[in-house]
Amino acid sequence: MISPEVHFSPMPAESRSVTVVIPAHNEEGNLQPLLLSVEKAFKNIGFTLPVLIIDDGSTDSSQEILAKLIRQYTFLQVIRHPQIRGVTEVWKTAIANVKTDWICWSQADLESDPATDIPLLLNACKPGIDGVAGWRQQRGDGKILASKFANTACKLAFGLKIHDMNWIKLVRRDLLVDLQVEVTTHRYLLAILAAKGHRITEVPTPWYPRFSGKSKFGRKRLVSSAIDFSKTWWWFYFQHRPILPMRYFLAILAATKVGFCAGREEFYMQIKTEAGG
Repeated sequence: MISPEVHFSPMPAESRSVTVVIPAHNEEGNLQPLLLSVEKAFKNIGFTLPVLIIDDGSTDSSQEILAKLIRQYTFLQVIRHPQIRGVTEVWKTAIANVKTDWICWSQADLESDPATDIPLLLNACKPGIDGVAGWRQQRGDGKILASKFANTACKLAFGLKIHDMNWIKLVRRDLLVDLQVEVTTHRYLLAILAAKGHRITEVPTPWYPRFSGKSKFGRKRLVSSAIDFSKTWWWFYFQHRPILPMRYFLAILAATKVGFCAGREEFYMQIKTEAGG
């Protein structure tokens, strides 16, 4: 394991140097209740934080709704991508524009309730912690099995000892600035940070059914997630070599299982390509 850099900044609940970042694509029915919940969160914690919504190429009425919400909420800023770029590019936009010490990554679909979850993440961040992940409780979106495989693979390959890496999270911004997000993708940010020796913890958070609209992620996501894992695995292995090869082998087997569950041949072809044969 690589020794992490020493960090002496105050915890986010003390410094209040936190920006709430929310990606949104065609979430017109969720935006108004979302901001009401964020406002409630600020009442619960006793102070206001800047909120950045990144509109990732929405084609519904999100742009008009956000224009009205900016006038209503002084803490709100909006950045719009003219065309959809995907979650990884949203992360890159956030890292480039956020100036606070911490990024609190939230969701626009209201499967996470900011009024509850923002205080939970802030309070779970103790001295020595570099990132906090929300752990969905009583999750009912039908993706639990695939999530378990992905998290098991990351535990074996990168030493990430949490249950839910790809959900809401609170993370030090400075750790992300020099990270090759286009390689790790948004899915494996916490896994790579853990492999670098940074301390990642988790806190149980309630899960709710989507408030409005349809999920942007379906069966195809299993394949893309497994492919992204293979790319991240090879990149990190050849760059850092911090973990025993057997762990890598077990991790790639777990990721392959995810690809099998998705029922897609291109995953195996991608693994063969990444392996150089």
